[in-house]
Amino acid sequence: MKKLLITAAFLLFITGTALAANKVQDLRSGPDSREPQTVEAQTIGARNTGAQTIYPGQNSAAETSETGGWESMTVRDKPMALEAALFLGRNREVAQEMLSRQDMAGRLIIPSAGIDVALFIDGQEENVAQLRQEICDREDSAAFFTDGLGMLIADHNNQAFSLLSQVQTGDKAVILRGHSIVTLECDLLADGNNYGKGILDEEGFYFTSYEDYICYTCKEDWNNVLVAGFKVLDDITLQGAEGLSLLHT
Repeated sequence: MKKLLITAAFLLFITGTALAANKVQDLRSGPDSREPQTVEAQTIGARNTGAQTIYPGQNSAAETSETGGWESMTVRDKPMALEAALFLGRNREVAQEMLSRQDMAGRLIIPSAGIDVALFIDGQEENVAQLRQEICDREDSAAFFTDGLGMLIADHNNQAFSLLSQVQTGDKAVILRGHSIVTLECDLLADGNNYGKGILDEEGFYFTSYEDYICYTCKEDWNNVLVAGFKVLDDITLQGAEGLSLLHT
């Protein structure tokens, strides 16, 4: 009987030792604790989905999100210029006005000088000078054209541009075109020479070679003109009534 008990105890010892050895072997043959384990990342907010590598001691995707570890993938657009935002309603009115006035291309507004005038393109006929003259002769009508370098806006000094001399550098302006709003800032006031094909500065350079938009009107005669040069601050293309697409300068 005593021998039987000793034999049973010995067998239990051998069995326990074997089980322990198997457990150690399983641990050794499993993934190395230093190797990364791949798990599926959860979809939270705007971040990417897919496999995420988690190292021992590193937070999971959800935990990282909760602690702000993920970088936001939201693209923050350039804010709309204040002047453009203020004229959204008026721009919709201009869009309707353009439907009823042939060749109307928009409206220039310089609030500080009280200038508010419709812009008209001159077409493609040979006698564009005469067409521009006819545009300027009409009430609430300024010629809007390019000399190949930049954009020019012309009107008589006894109509809308009678107040052009009131414009100062730093003054803001907008061009409402229905489908877009261009925000401008005056950064040049000067006398110019109109030689029929463009407006030159005192050194003989085209103003449009270094200014985005040139507004001008006659002084003593049509050759001598007052010039207000504007640079573009913002150019926003509108989609629908309120929607915006990205087009910033």
